[in-house]
Amino acid sequence: MMSIGAFSKISNVTTKTLRYYDEIGLLKPVYVNINNNYRYYDVSQLKTVLLISKLKLYGFSLEEIAAVIQTPCDNGALLMLIKQKRQSIFQQIKHFEHVLSRLNEEIKNLERGIHLMSYLDEINVQLIETQPKNILSIRKRINVADYGLHIRALFSDIEKANLTPVGAPMSIFHDEAYDPENYDIEIAVPVKENTGQTRTLSGNLCAMVTLKGPYNNLPSVYARLQEWVEANGYQITSPFYEIYLTDPGQTPPEENITEVYLPVAKR
Repeated sequence: MMSIGAFSKISNVTTKTLRYYDEIGLLKPVYVNINNNYRYYDVSQLKTVLLISKLKLYGFSLEEIAAVIQTPCDNGALLMLIKQKRQSIFQQIKHFEHVLSRLNEEIKNLERGIHLMSYLDEINVQLIETQPKNILSIRKRINVADYGLHIRALFSDIEKANLTPVGAPMSIFHDEAYDPENYDIEIAVPVKENTGQTRTLSGNLCAMVTLKGPYNNLPSVYARLQEWVEANGYQITSPFYEIYLTDPGQTPPEENITEVYLPVAKR
């Protein structure tokens, strides 16, 4: 047997970490002296602690690692997990490449004396009168991560009811606060037929912005709209909504086109 110190030195894992692994049941010593609470490990456990360190390097959580250790000989399951982790890392790389590109643009602008938030002034707000729309919609509290599932379900309902879409899909936001895991959203599509399943979205005077770019730019649009509404003596009268003129599944994020509408009236 090896003392925790010797085991720590060979595996390059601190004794503090080894004690934590013991506490959570991830890697328990083969023997603990009841008189002084010293921990001792078997040489065969070196392979396990090295596996833990390798999987941590690959971004596995301790919970995921515990599942691997329980079935160490299941090569097929491990292969699947490794492939999933590789895909996750690819997505992170893509995200950070985008962030790096944005940072480079920000640096260029700052070097030219352009303030970091000056882009808000370039967001063009229009005041327009919208026309009533006949829509088929689904309203429920959803996790926004599942939005795609619900929009597909809505289009399936349209097909089953033999309805004719006459406009781009839209989202109407009924909650006062943003809760991405439990958000009151009405997903809708304008349709030609007026049936018992459809309803009318009334026409309104609206402050409107057309965004070309990724959806994560939408908070900036809403900030600019709110600023414009207050500066021009208006108030918001009903839930705001978005119309998606491009399919995010077929369009690069920077080419997405979204119209944002805030129904307003003079104070």
